[in-house]
Amino acid sequence: MFGIRSALLWLLLTSLPAISYAAPCKPQFEGAFWAEKDLRIVGLDAAYSACPSWFSGVRVGASYFADERFEYKGVTSSVRLQYGEHVSPFVGVGVLVGMASHQADATQDRLDNDRNGQIDEPGETYMKHEFSAVLYPEVGIAWYTRVIGITLSARRYYSSTFSGNIIYSLGFSTPLE
Repeated sequence: MFGIRSALLWLLLTSLPAISYAAPCKPQFEGAFWAEKDLRIVGLDAAYSACPSWFSGVRVGASYFADERFEYKGVTSSVRLQYGEHVSPFVGVGVLVGMASHQADATQDRLDNDRNGQIDEPGETYMKHEFSAVLYPEVGIAWYTRVIGITLSARRYYSSTFSGNIIYSLGFSTPLE
């Protein structure tokens, strides 16, 4: 029964011109919420996307992610192979480059990091900033209407601070033209 309802909903959404006429290759503004399945890693993306050809897409934007230890801020970019106008499955590869910040031990650095007049007291920390790069393959599907696009996708992140984490995404987009 669920399969029949899903098929009917898909048919309705892709066949009614008033609802689903759109071209995914128009420039789009995208926003997305990202999370690992147990919410240990969560984040946000804001990106611009366009299609250099009918079968490919590119994205560039800003990202913010956090896990148990680090905060990541940076620029994200990806290239995708995609097919379809209204419902568009895709595969791609991307990169996130930026800064990773985390609390680090400051009990031996001979500085007053917390500005309380004491140097190297027990438990003293400071915010450490390091260059970070994340490589990710991605797979997903997007549905486009005249006014909004909805994207569901999954990425697998590979970096020096964490590796192999699968990140799921729910994104929304709107045409810029």
